[in-house]
Amino acid sequence: MKQLPSLLMQAIELINQQYFSSQYRFMTPAPDLAEHVVYYWLLDLRQPAMQQQEFRELLLANMCSSLVLNLGAPFEIYDAQNRFLHTSAHSELIGYRPTAVAYRHLFNNFLVGVKFKPASLNYLLRIRGTEINGKTLPAGDALHHISRLESAVYEAPSPEAIKTLLDQFLRNQAPLPGSIRHFHYVLQSLNGPAPLQSGYQLKQLAALLYLSPRTLERYFTASLDISPKQCLAILRFRQAVTQYVEHGYKADWEALGYHDFSHFRKDWRKRVLFCPGLD
Repeated sequence: MKQLPSLLMQAIELINQQYFSSQYRFMTPAPDLAEHVVYYWLLDLRQPAMQQQEFRELLLANMCSSLVLNLGAPFEIYDAQNRFLHTSAHSELIGYRPTAVAYRHLFNNFLVGVKFKPASLNYLLRIRGTEINGKTLPAGDALHHISRLESAVYEAPSPEAIKTLLDQFLRNQAPLPGSIRHFHYVLQSLNGPAPLQSGYQLKQLAALLYLSPRTLERYFTASLDISPKQCLAILRFRQAVTQYVEHGYKADWEALGYHDFSHFRKDWRKRVLFCPGLD
């Protein structure tokens, strides 16, 4: 395999124009929400200088889901073969995906997002896996009064004010009734040290949680509509990419659940079939 493009390896979320990353603003959630939120983000392409620009970004397979408030022009989503999937013209919930997808942004795009840790969107916003697994879901169909949040965020005078609004919104959400026990184990399985400690293997993970593999599979199916093996494979791949960035082919592949570097290379080819603008 050719060496992975250096630009690709700058981050897990991979952007094909170096200056595009500077367009994003990131905000840290309040400490009481850090258990469930990776960060808030803001992308504002309404500046006149952006009129003739087009931006594409590649997102690897990911167990994180997002709430995206679309306050400007639509953006487009493409699959791993660069085939058009969807135009996002309104606020949406964007689910976890087992393969890479690309996003195309144009002038007047104005987005504010919440990036949730694995399974937390389902847990906090009461979204079933069948609705969000590999899909997008109109936010208005799932969340009451989302238009109020959109209006408040649009009028907010600063990123700090936006952060406060998002903090307040998330604190008002309640876990999915009747599934707290299931989600407790699902959240533990996908966050914290458990995946790495288990070597990203289902049997070892279930043992760490004092569950049978079959029980853990049932919890994942009921909660996320995806198997724990698939989730662990995605988490393993993303962690391996990070380790490749830091250590190259000398990374500890066995600790990451791979046989060797060649095994990781095959996984890369399987999950990243195209690199828009980076071929």
